[in-house]
Order: sequence, then structure tokens, then C-alpha cells
Amino acid sequence: MKDPFGKDAERLIREEFGDLLTLLQRIPSSVGVEDALELVRWILNSEEPPGELIERQPLEEVRDTFRFYALLGALALSPYGAELELVEKATVKLYRKRLEGSDLSSTMLEIEEAGREEIPERDRKILEKPMDRSVDPAERERRKLRYRMHLSEFLKLWEGSLKEVYIRNGYAYLTQETALQLWERAFARRIERAAKLLSEVSDELPEFYKELRENLRKLAEEYFRERLEKFGKVGAQPLRFELFPPCVKEALKGVPAGMRNYAITVLLTSFLSYARLCPNPPRRDVRVRDCVESLDVIEKEILPIIIEAGNRCKPPLFEDQPHEIKNVWYHLGFGLTDKPSLEDSGNSTWYFPPNCDKIRANAPQLCKPDKYCRGIKNPLTYYLRRLAMEKGEGNATEGSE
Repeated sequence: MKDPFGKDAERLIREEFGDLLTLLQRIPSSVGVEDALELVRWILNSEEPPGELIERQPLEEVRDTFRFYALLGALALSPYGAELELVEKATVKLYRKRLEGSDLSSTMLEIEEAGREEIPERDRKILEKPMDRSVDPAERERRKLRYRMHLSEFLKLWEGSLKEVYIRNGYAYLTQETALQLWERAFARRIERAAKLLSEVSDELPEFYKELRENLRKLAEEYFRERLEKFGKVGAQPLRFELFPPCVKEALKGVPAGMRNYAITVLLTSFLSYARLCPNPPRRDVRVRDCVESLDVIEKEILPIIIEAGNRCKPPLFEDQPHEIKNVWYHLGFGLTDKPSLEDSGNSTWYFPPNCDKIRANAPQLCKPDKYCRGIKNPLTYYLRRLAMEKGEGNATEGSE
């Protein structure tokens, strides 16, 4: 299926399996780890997916959909890690290629074909230029307004100016390319949301998904290695709160229910720990014990900041959810515990700060860009650049993007 979140895929899961968890429990009997990895492995060596992955035979469509959902099952075990970023990037590119030139009304987008009579002829002539001989035929084809989407749905996905879109009677009218761009955003957000929701039932998933997750972790390490090596030579040093990015400053103020776990446990924990202990990680799977000789800095500097921010939330996070402190240590790489030792470092992944696009998707209220955010794709990059600027190094390294 060209869109594994599309209407046909939803119907298949509902009619054949009843629910997604049942599907995930049965997938290991139909596809192997290597089968699922094929959907992402190609991105290590190419900017574009290979032809054999784009063109699929009709009889292979169901199995191909299983491969995609196998990846989601693995991400349930690492819903905020680099594995998710890798899968998201590879599959968005792959499925977009499959959709190019296709009817998008059966995808996950809430769109429908636009009738010719819906747009006044005068407007259509201006927008599509059907009679303008100076416009290339291919360009005229690209200008055609093929779909319409209700504004209530459109505004959830559109990031540009409304002046760029033809709007009439409560609908946004879309070209094929604009619809594809909206689909990309919707698809990426759905992957992230699915991974988080499935993480709540990850204990019920077969061992198959642990093996697949481990293989995804290795691929992610390889894919992001060069990106991490672009960090400047910045070592452990006291935190400079005035140089923090806006999203981190907002999280430090405390946030309302619905954003607390993401803002405090995911964003603050990862940002503060890397910024203080290891702003220039030598590799993706770095552990806290690779950077410090004791837990003093975490327990005396980092953890109090996290707890204070959590208690500024409404309602206070750690009063409302005392167990959440275990998740903080889990995201620091010590496993699910509230009394870790340095030797426990490595029992789980030390989560890297989420990229800006993921912050916008999961907690948009935190994203309040300032003049230094331009060109930045990760909050740690922002911090490293500001540090370098303070030292007079205007051409600071771009860091992790």
C-alpha cells in the first residue's frame, strides 16, 4: 500500500486483526528482522530510495505494510531515540516517492478531489494559467488545484502563510505538490504519535521487536555518526542559563498537564545532561560514565533543576507522578530506577535532545524562536553556537541537526 497509514491500511487492520496490538503480535510470523530493515537501510548509502522499493507488486502490498508496522513495534521500545528519527526520515522519503503522481484522496490526509465547478473560471485562469502559452505544459500541470481540505484540518499541518494558498468557502485548495508536503508532515507526526502510544503496551510485544530495535539502533549510530562529529570541541563545563534556547527556558518555567512528561522528562533531562556533561559526544551510544567519574554533578546540579522545573508545572509533575523520577534516570541511561549507581550507566539509552521539528510536533507551546534560532535544528546546537559566540567565535559549528 502506498500509504501505510491510509484508509486501505486502516481497513485491513480493522477487518483482519481487529486492532494494532494484535497485528504487531502476529507480524513476526510473516516478516523477518532483515525484511523490515530494508525499508530504512538504503538511506545509509543514498539520498533517494532504490527503484525496487518504490515499485511494489500488488501481491506484496500486505507484506510490505507488515514491514512498516514492524518498524513501529520496534520504535515502541525507543519512542524518543535516534531510531525514531532514522525510521521517520527514511520512510517519509520512501512513501512520498510511492505517492508521487498518485491520487492522494485515499491517503491518511483528510482531503478530497476538487470539482472543476468549485473554483470560479476567472480565479482558475489566474492560478492555473491554462491558456498561457508562455507557461510550460508541465508547469501548468503542477499548478492544477486537484484537492480541497477543510481549513480546520489544513491549519493543523500548514506552516506557511495563508497568502500562499487559495481558500474558498472554508476549504483550502491544493496542488499535488502542496498536498504531498502536507502528507509528509502528517505522516511524520503519526509515526511519532504511534511510537509513543505503543510504548504503553511494549511489554506485550514479542522478543522480535527487541532484536529489530537493536538493529535499528546500530543503523542510527552509523547514519548519525558524521553529524555528531561536527560538534565543536566543547567539553564539560558549568551551565550558562542565559544562553539556553527559548524552548528550554519555557520548560524551566513549568508547563501545564499534557506537556509535562515531554517537556521535563524528555527535553530538559536530555538537554541539561548533555549540555553539562558531554556537549561534544564522541559517538551516539555514549554513556554518562564515559563522561564523569561520579554521579555528583547529576545529583547536585542537574537533578535539582529538573525537579524544580517539574514542581513548577501545573499540577506539579513529581508530586502528581512520583514514579516519573525513574523515567528521568531511564532517559539518562541508567534504566528504570530511582537509586542508580554509576555502574548502571548504559542499562538504557542516554537520550539525545530531540530535534526542533519534534519539539514543535510534541509540545508546540515551547517553541518560541528568537533571532538565534535561524538555521538551528536542535536545541543543543543552539547552546553550542551561543557559547562559541560568547567566546568570539562567530562561525560556530552547526553541531547536531
